Amino acid sequence: MDLIVFYIFVNNINNVDYISMHKKYLFIPFIILILHLKSGTQDNSIFLTHTEISDTNSRKLNFGFESTSFVKNNEYFDHLDGWTGIGFFIKPQLIYQPTKTTEIQAGYFLKKYSGLNKFSSAIPLFRIRQKLGKNWEMILGHLYGNLEHNLSEPVYQFDRYYTDNVEYGMQFLFKNRYIKNDLWANWEKFIFSNDPYREEFVTGNAFNAKIDISGKLTVNFPLHFTWTHAGGQIYEHKPLRENIMSLYNTMAGISFKYTNISSPEEQNFNRMYLKNVSLEYNYNKYKAGANPPPGDEFHQPYSNGFGSYIRCNIDFNALKTMIGYWGSETFIAPRGEEIFLSAFGYDNKIIVPKVELINFKIAYDRRISEDINLSFRTDLYYNLQLKSLFYSYGFYFVYNDIFPIRRISIHFL
Repeated sequence: MDLIVFYIFVNNINNVDYISMHKKYLFIPFIILILHLKSGTQDNSIFLTHTEISDTNSRKLNFGFESTSFVKNNEYFDHLDGWTGIGFFIKPQLIYQPTKTTEIQAGYFLKKYSGLNKFSSAIPLFRIRQKLGKNWEMILGHLYGNLEHNLSEPVYQFDRYYTDNVEYGMQFLFKNRYIKNDLWANWEKFIFSNDPYREEFVTGNAFNAKIDISGKLTVNFPLHFTWTHAGGQIYEHKPLRENIMSLYNTMAGISFKYTNISSPEEQNFNRMYLKNVSLEYNYNKYKAGANPPPGDEFHQPYSNGFGSYIRCNIDFNALKTMIGYWGSETFIAPRGEEIFLSAFGYDNKIIVPKVELINFKIAYDRRISEDINLSFRTDLYYNLQLKSLFYSYGFYFVYNDIFPIRRISIHFL
């Protein structure tokens, strides 16, 4: 019933001529409050693998095994292409910690889709982690990327978790009681002199500040930035300034989170109880700092755009729900979920200047053990312009574990 009221209100706003696109979005947070918080970024913690470097692992050699088996079906229509991804990926790695503050990892990433007789991806993995003081950590090589960046869906598509999982480059992580920051550069395409293609990379910074109002209520201030670049001075066409692409996506927001402090018997991961309720408003801005001319593969049909995203989550521990509203004009994010974007597809040939969506998500995460998790998720998107429903559902089996091999003593001269 709440979703119907929400839809009727948004449609009525569309009929009021004197309310501009920007002003209309300012009403939405108040409407969601009226919906009594019946439903932030959906919890993806079961997919995350970053842990703190432990002092107790010094001189130890461990074997790490990360894997996800997935079934994801996107039933999209009209201007969107639906598709089904079914398969698995694994990351076997050797992990050695020569000192209390340094960790080295080496392994392989292998991905296979069901119905194919060979691996679709086989990528060597190498990562060096170095603690820089109490709160800082530096990563070189294989990054803690994709969902670890905690970017919102319009900027980062969830499916990239399995379609494009590995990121390489440099990363700096900071974390204390109030602030969490992720600064990274993901170098996606390296070039040598006279290569026939341009270098490509994404640089980003995800800043999140938290203020504790009381034992149960916190206020969060996310500020995210990504820069997507394609260019280089040494590829064979030696491009002029107008052939370079530089796209900027920024997001600023505020969220309120109420956490229900559970009793000891409610700590069971699979127990159903009200865990937290959150309300979040994000304003997204897109700008093309450099845009190649029409006909170029990196040309963008719009140079500026914006989007507002209002989300409300209610988590019953293992069961998580979210209702949200997205409204945008000429918004582009190269790695975002296409249903939110104004231009996408090959050479950005699919153009949708204005996008308005109501979306509803349900996720059920069940813990089998400390290292094994099952997740079932379904997403519904209703496009207000097209009056069309899009949906997807997915099932994930996640197994991440570390096995001790032995303690190694290495003496340096």
